[in-house]
Amino acid sequence: MVCHYEVLEVPRDADEETIKKSYRKLALKWHPDKNLDRLEECTKYFALVQSAYEVLSDPHEKAFYDRHRESILRGGFGVDVKEDSLDLFQFFTTGCYTGYEGPKGFFSVFKNVFDTLSREDYDFIEDPSVCYPTFGDATSDYETVTGPFYGFWSSFRTARSFAWLDKYDVRQANNRYELRQMEAENKKCRDAGKTQRNDQIRELVAFVRKRDPRVKAYRELLEKQHEEAKRKQEMNRKQQILRNQQLTSAFHENEHAMAAHRKHIGELLQQLADDEGCSDSENDEGEELLFCVVCDKSFKTVNAMVNHENSKQHKKQLTELKRHMKEEDRLSTEFSPQNEEQKGKKAKRGAKKAACDEDLSWEPVDLKENPEEQEAKIILIRTHLGDKKDSDIVASTTLCATVNTGPKIGTCDKCKQVFESRTKLFEHLKLTGHATVKASAIPQPTSRNKKDRRK
Repeated sequence: MVCHYEVLEVPRDADEETIKKSYRKLALKWHPDKNLDRLEECTKYFALVQSAYEVLSDPHEKAFYDRHRESILRGGFGVDVKEDSLDLFQFFTTGCYTGYEGPKGFFSVFKNVFDTLSREDYDFIEDPSVCYPTFGDATSDYETVTGPFYGFWSSFRTARSFAWLDKYDVRQANNRYELRQMEAENKKCRDAGKTQRNDQIRELVAFVRKRDPRVKAYRELLEKQHEEAKRKQEMNRKQQILRNQQLTSAFHENEHAMAAHRKHIGELLQQLADDEGCSDSENDEGEELLFCVVCDKSFKTVNAMVNHENSKQHKKQLTELKRHMKEEDRLSTEFSPQNEEQKGKKAKRGAKKAACDEDLSWEPVDLKENPEEQEAKIILIRTHLGDKKDSDIVASTTLCATVNTGPKIGTCDKCKQVFESRTKLFEHLKLTGHATVKASAIPQPTSRNKKDRRK
């Protein structure tokens, strides 16, 4: 096997740019289409150049190749690998297989490799039902075979003990302390061997996966599905845009109707505002009613108006106004023809009433007097009033008694003689037979309290 650096004609410390330039130069030089006279030779060497560039262009594979370059070039066992173990370094190159089909093809070679690794672990697993995923072939389904295989082997951990890497033979320990120290050192060696073996297997899995046509086909399928989903998403987006445009056009069409509706609403609001303005003006006129016509004053609030109406000045002005209005009404009705007739009738009735009052100018009858005096008064009144009933006479005398409460002085209407008491007056009437008696009352001042005077 030839070193990849020698194939690409670059030093081992070459950077990525140098490796890329050298690969392009050699690809043009050894491409089969440019060397038709040496087609078979150039095809093999061009494949070798491509394999070397695939390893050195990948930083991860390049680092693994640099660490294990000598073992890979020898294609033999490493110093830490048991003789019955499969050496993996011989498979880290595309020269280990020819094509993809056939006994020496890609699928046959690597199927045998991973089946061998599985059998190596089965010897250290007690459960016989454990079975590692197989590599499959070109027709294997990715979901059921290829995908689970790479998922398991990409995180593979070997079950082998690596006891052949023990540094000390624990049977030669002299005491328990030496035994524990030997076991600790041996465990470190075993763990280091396990880690190295697991790394080699995982690196081989990554190397194979990168060149597996099933993975490439599945990746292309995913890309197509992604493109299809993206295309559908773009189509849905365009359809959504179209629907939005249709909705926008419909909205613009409805906007004119909405504008007309808003205009109608504005007119209604304006009309309502005008009506409210009229009502406000009426309220303003109503507010002008807070005006006192009597005193010629205006007020802002009802309470102020009420307080004014309860004031003495307002009451005085109101009384004066009422008196003046009554006087005007009397003067206006005095000269009307209908009033003249009514006035004559009222004058006649007044004259009769005055005559009656003149006849009834009698001092009140005291019902508590002795029966003889009451009988004399009733006889006197009956002779004056005529055929009136006794009950009417008593009522008249009682009415007079309730009206005239002050002390009386009796006077005879015939002879004009004055008597100091009623007893003497009645004796005079009995003796002389004078029927008409005129009683004059001298009113006495009566005291009233302040409340009666206000009324």
